[in-house]
Amino acid sequence: MSKSAGRASVDTLSRVVELLVEHKIRLDAWEDVLKETNPLIHEYYLGTIENLRSQKAAEVNRVLAQTLNSQPAKS
Repeated sequence: MSKSAGRASVDTLSRVVELLVEHKIRLDAWEDVLKETNPLIHEYYLGTIENLRSQKAAEVNRVLAQTLNSQPAKS
């Protein structure tokens, strides 16, 4: 890989990380607003996040199992 291609990869990764951090900050701010304005909705929000995390974990496990099963066995 050339230096310029490597640098482009690092720049792209840095931008992705910046966006993830920015979105995390925004989500945290929205959560704080939600907690202060309506505690009942905040509890629902936290429950929804937990449900999505478990769905994500199940989906990741399913895809990994499918990927491992589709790969040919090494001798």
